[in-house]
Amino acid sequence: MTRRSMLTALAIPAALVALVAGCDLNRVLEVAPANLVPAVDLEQPQNAPLLVNGVAGDFDCAFNAFVVVGGLIGEELEDALQTAARWPYDQRNVTPDQNFYSTNNCTSLGIYAPLQGARVGANNVRRLLNTWTDAQVPNRQLHIARVAAYEAWAQLFLGESFCETVFSTIEADTVRYATRITKAQAIDSAISTFSLAITTATAVGGTAADSIRFFSLAGRARAYQDKGDLTNARVDAVAVPAAFVWNVTASGASTRRQNRVFQENGVNNSPNSTVGARYRTLNDPRVPVANLNRVSSGTNVPFWQQRKYTSVAAPIPLTSGQEMQLIIAEADRTSNSANTISIINTFRAAGNQGTYTGATDPASLLNEIIDQRRRALFLTGTHFPDIIRYNLTISPAQGAATPWGQTYGPATGSALCLPLPNVEKDNNPVLR
Repeated sequence: MTRRSMLTALAIPAALVALVAGCDLNRVLEVAPANLVPAVDLEQPQNAPLLVNGVAGDFDCAFNAFVVVGGLIGEELEDALQTAARWPYDQRNVTPDQNFYSTNNCTSLGIYAPLQGARVGANNVRRLLNTWTDAQVPNRQLHIARVAAYEAWAQLFLGESFCETVFSTIEADTVRYATRITKAQAIDSAISTFSLAITTATAVGGTAADSIRFFSLAGRARAYQDKGDLTNARVDAVAVPAAFVWNVTASGASTRRQNRVFQENGVNNSPNSTVGARYRTLNDPRVPVANLNRVSSGTNVPFWQQRKYTSVAAPIPLTSGQEMQLIIAEADRTSNSANTISIINTFRAAGNQGTYTGATDPASLLNEIIDQRRRALFLTGTHFPDIIRYNLTISPAQGAATPWGQTYGPATGSALCLPLPNVEKDNNPVLR
């Protein structure tokens, strides 16, 4: 099988894995031959619901990996294993030649291939839905809105976490290779795709469409926030109900469906990672942790366990009205500080912190908002982007010794975005 036709087949969502023999569907950049059912045999109108659900499954698994990887690079988690291939995340020294972050699947804590697989799969199914008719596919417009939302979120996560990326696409047997784009361009692409999802869901109407619309509005608000456009971010955030939550569901039915945070830090008394030092003694009910009073063998890392997710079936909130309230607070801090402080106090009450008594200048309010984001959105995939967005300095400091006898890399957000992997450069003829 040619690389081109294989890549096409690899874009088939993972829900179709029972129909595809010998294929790791997350490794969209794999170039070794495999025996696959041709994608075109499965890309039929009657399979639309299965294709859409497959997109959801790919995205959900990629998101779970995104949360854990971001936690390890950022401050939420620290590595506790003697597995050297994992260390670059926590050590903050990921390089383009490493395969762990680039080609590992979502259950093995890869990030590039899973997010690209989710994005490509969603884009491909959206293209197919646009070629079919409402008569062929019931609820076609609702399906289009849903896969566009997943595509946009995958674009956003790639834009938030990578210094640069590539948005290649697949059409039938043709791979349309793309050139590299900047973080800002990736986020602009996400805004465009979110807008498509919002427009489509609005036209459909109804409870299911409204949920997709709020999911997309929240994503676009976050994308505008990444750009520093708090005016438009606020407009979208206000449109999301305060009680709204989009949960990425989980299940013990298969490894791909399991809550990856719980698998990483919560399974037993010897987890793969430990809760980061900054989160261990906050005494905040939004950051439930437990000291296991043990250390890891070899590295002597103290084991602290997160208790936010208590089983492999626990859902992870991807976005929520709560997150939108914090965006509103950030947008208002220069023009309506009273509203900002009101929102801050609501969040502080949830953390048993008492009323805010700090300075009320915009910079001080932003520092408090960042702290509330750290607490309220603990282990939901927001803090690593926050570190980059706000150019935060984290610990341990650059040059400090790691538990495995090496040294930590850069400690400032501007230096922590992930590099474009060599596997993308090697397999993409446009980049040669």
